[in-house]
Amino acid sequence: MKKVLVANMTSQKAVDYLESKGYQVIKNDQASDDDFLGHADVDGILIMMHPFGESLMSKMPNLKVVARHGVGYDNVDLDAASAHDIVVTNTPGANATAVAETAMMHILMAGRLFYQRRQAITDNANKRYLAAHHGQELTGKTVGLIGYGHIGQEINRMLTGFNVKVLAYARHQHEVTNGHMATLDEIYEQADFVVTALPATPETKHMINASVFRKMKKSAVLVNIGRGALVDERALVEALTNEEIAGAGVDVVEKEPITAENPLLHLPNAFVTPHVAMISKEAMDNVALKAAEDIVRVLEGERAVFQVN
Repeated sequence: MKKVLVANMTSQKAVDYLESKGYQVIKNDQASDDDFLGHADVDGILIMMHPFGESLMSKMPNLKVVARHGVGYDNVDLDAASAHDIVVTNTPGANATAVAETAMMHILMAGRLFYQRRQAITDNANKRYLAAHHGQELTGKTVGLIGYGHIGQEINRMLTGFNVKVLAYARHQHEVTNGHMATLDEIYEQADFVVTALPATPETKHMINASVFRKMKKSAVLVNIGRGALVDERALVEALTNEEIAGAGVDVVEKEPITAENPLLHLPNAFVTPHVAMISKEAMDNVALKAAEDIVRVLEGERAVFQVN
């Protein structure tokens, strides 16, 4: 019987699907290399965020497929996987609604300072800042979407009721129902809300940096629901501290999991969540099942639908 390793938090729907196809499912936390090496004979892995590269792949002789639980796959070494004839897959679009909803929340929370006002009730915090800063409405504003795939397009759909103008940036041209395609500089200079929804690649690392903050409006809000590596975090902290931009809403940071020492957590104009954009019952079910389906395809000798290497 072939074996598939999944994380403890994997949706039961995916586990049931794999077992219905005759696979033995092994579950653990996937919190350390030992969690993988303790089951080095598995044929497939449904992986979360733990780094997975040559040092692990070389010790797993039966491994044929690594399916990422999500869209980004920057934690998996694609070159090493290809060298070991391991197929790597992801799940584009499966969590788009959950992530887009999170982006909308960050736009509103960071724009209107709702969390800071909640803190002021019980923690006596931010009162001086809030007396001088009232936040801004979303309605009628310009929103820049950097990344216009499944998630960016879903954010645009959700923005429709707010009568906004959308400026979208992507590698390919798209129809933008609430606006039009734009250059990065047009977004930085014109948008009241700049939303990043891109994966982490060598090309996107620190694409949002000090020079970008100098181009943005002082009243602008940055929202990052893509990857922490997209934003130079030190430059962001400096821009927020000096009020070069009005605020930020971030679900991802450069070093994860985020710790209490992260300076973003202690700024009055930042709203932070701990990389939870894709966590909803529906998204967890959809993502895990789509990943499991590709695992089965590969182990049955078929081509994966969402192969990335």
